[in-house]
Amino acid sequence: MLVGLRVIKTVIAIAISISIARLLKLEPDHFAGIISMLAVQPSVYRSLKHTLSHLASALFAALLGIGAALFIGDYSIVIAGVSLLVMAIHVRLRKTASLTLAVIVAVNTVGTSDELHGNAAYHQLMLVIIGMLVGTAVNLIRKPVHREREEVLLVKSESMLRTMLYYVQYDLMSSRMTPYKPQMRMQIEEVRSYVESGKEISGLIREDRWLNRKDSFEPGHLFRTYETMLERVRDLVKALQKADLSCPERARLIRAIDLTVRLQERVMQGKKIPSGLMLKALRPELLKADGPDSAYMLFPYYQAYEALTEYVQEFAGIKQTFLFVSSRSIVDGRDAFFRI
Repeated sequence: MLVGLRVIKTVIAIAISISIARLLKLEPDHFAGIISMLAVQPSVYRSLKHTLSHLASALFAALLGIGAALFIGDYSIVIAGVSLLVMAIHVRLRKTASLTLAVIVAVNTVGTSDELHGNAAYHQLMLVIIGMLVGTAVNLIRKPVHREREEVLLVKSESMLRTMLYYVQYDLMSSRMTPYKPQMRMQIEEVRSYVESGKEISGLIREDRWLNRKDSFEPGHLFRTYETMLERVRDLVKALQKADLSCPERARLIRAIDLTVRLQERVMQGKKIPSGLMLKALRPELLKADGPDSAYMLFPYYQAYEALTEYVQEFAGIKQTFLFVSSRSIVDGRDAFFRI
């Protein structure tokens, strides 16, 4: 099992936090390690945001806890009442992200007030400060690596979109169509999972964008484009489920899909494409019907061309900022597919 960078940073933060707490003779020292786990977030922005929020909650809970302990006592009913009050205030203020920590600090403050001779609030607050600051510092030293994961998901999403067009083209060449349910639907859902994961990672990159102002690439833009392209593939597949594959228009659609894939490959290489000419060739009104039966036969192809046109419009607007895959690997992938 591979251990991620975030796990390693969390372990380091725990060790450092506990060591500092023991050096300062704070009790219970292991509580600093628990707090440091909360500070190591997927993005630096979240670490800083959580640190400020948790510190404010901890200060409030510690003061409330020590006040209740000094004036009422450390009875179990007092601990329960303080916990209820802390939870009610956090829910009222919609600060539920810090609710658990605040309750723990309040309970620890009241519970250790007698043993620490009135210094319980100070100990609890210092442990929270140490844990949050150490966790945030460790996260800042080695920023979370999301750009590489984003690029991998971009490659997977784009290559899977082309592969799905290969499948549709191959089905048309074989004069058959793979049923939408469950085969094609499962493939579409797989690509959608890549896109959704990519959008989540792009959100983390956007949060930390202030750390690298030179990065002009808009996170998430390509995933939104791929999401739309995926929907157009779904429309294409659904339209062809009703198509008469003995219709002569099938041959023209096969060529149109092949040209679409080749143009997409050029876009992925950062090259310009004659998208205007391609869109003119895909205009549904070019279909000519010789009679009522012929028009009914051509209607699914009309829908297929419409979906393919919108698909081309999406990837034609992509502004590449880095090269995803080499032209050689693209050609090898296409040739390997048709050797199946």
